This record gives sequence, structure tokens and C-alpha cells, in this order.
Amino acid sequence: MSKILPLDSTRSAPGPKVRSTSEGERTVISLFLATFFVVVGVWLIPDKAAPNKWWITQYTWPVMCSTGWVQCWSLFSPDVREVNVHCNALIRFQDGTVKIYEFPRAQKMDLLTKFKREKLRKLFIDNMAWPQGEAFWPSIARYLARANYDPSNPPDTVTLIVNSHAMPPPDPKHWSYRDQLPEHTEKNILITYKVKPQDFLLDIQKLGK
Repeated sequence: MSKILPLDSTRSAPGPKVRSTSEGERTVISLFLATFFVVVGVWLIPDKAAPNKWWITQYTWPVMCSTGWVQCWSLFSPDVREVNVHCNALIRFQDGTVKIYEFPRAQKMDLLTKFKREKLRKLFIDNMAWPQGEAFWPSIARYLARANYDPSNPPDTVTLIVNSHAMPPPDPKHWSYRDQLPEHTEKNILITYKVKPQDFLLDIQKLGK
């Protein structure tokens, strides 16, 4: 305890081991980093700032997807979400009957099922429930129509509905726990899709066989 240490003990400490790199290795590393920043940077450019950026991302997307560089910061910026949502579909048949379908909700799943169906949450909550998911709506409606196809009473229309409710304020004196959040009572129609006969072409062909 009484031993006097040198004023600067770092002078006698061993320095870090730095492996020298060749010119070729530095070039490869630089190209890798440049590719990453270009691919991810182009992807993150706001659509409003560059509405035609998809002409580029159609080529950069395979690189980003295969390397696991997919980025999506919509949860955090530019606008933080202030509502909780889930989606339903109303399937109306030709005889006037209506069937309601609820898309998978992670809140109702056990932990293992949540992991297995994470991509469904990504599609039906992060994409479909918002205006930027408009491109998905007709395809999802057609899928539901085909999934409920009945030759004697086929679906006539499919209506996608988003249910929402404002998130409770972060009040330490009155916490709103995850299992006690307000019900999603506000409803908005995303699309009402008129089912076409050709939407069932494959189903009719299968039945013909």
C-alpha cells in the first residue's frame, strides 16, 4: 500500500497491437464502407425530398437485403407515433352477408409466437396501417377474397379498416400498463376493394381440375 507508483504509469504499459494492412486490404475496407453508406443513405432519404429515389433503390435493395443492412427509422423519426393501432377487414359476400377478419395482433400472442410472426406485425402494423402502405392494400384485399372464396357465394367487396386510439400520456402517477391500454375505438377505412372475377381465376381453374 505504501509503494510509490510512477507519476505516469502508462509510459511503461504495453502499447496496443496494431496489425499492418496492405494497400489492397485498405481499398477493400474503404469500398465496403462506401457501399454501406451509399446503400443505406439512399434508402433513408425522405420520399418527399426525393420522390424518384426508387429508380436507385431498385438496384441497391438486393445489396441491402442480402447483407442485412435494412434500415427503417419511422418509429423514431421524423414523426413519433402517438397512437396504437390494429387492423380488421370486412369481407362482404354476394348474398349480403359480412365476415369480419382481424389481422394478427402481437399483443395477443405468447412470446414464442411473437418471434415467429414478427414479419406479419411488420406488414400489418408498420406498413399496412399507414398511408405509405397504400401500395399493399389491393394485394391484401385480393388475398382475403381468395382465402374466403366460395363458388356459390363469392366475396363481393373487401374493406380494410384501421382501429386506433391515442397513447396515454406518460404520467408517473397514473401509469397505463401494456395490458390495460385503451381499446382502439377510432376507426378509419383504408380501402374498399371491389372484387373482380379474374381475382378468382386460379381458384376456378383448380376447381375445374
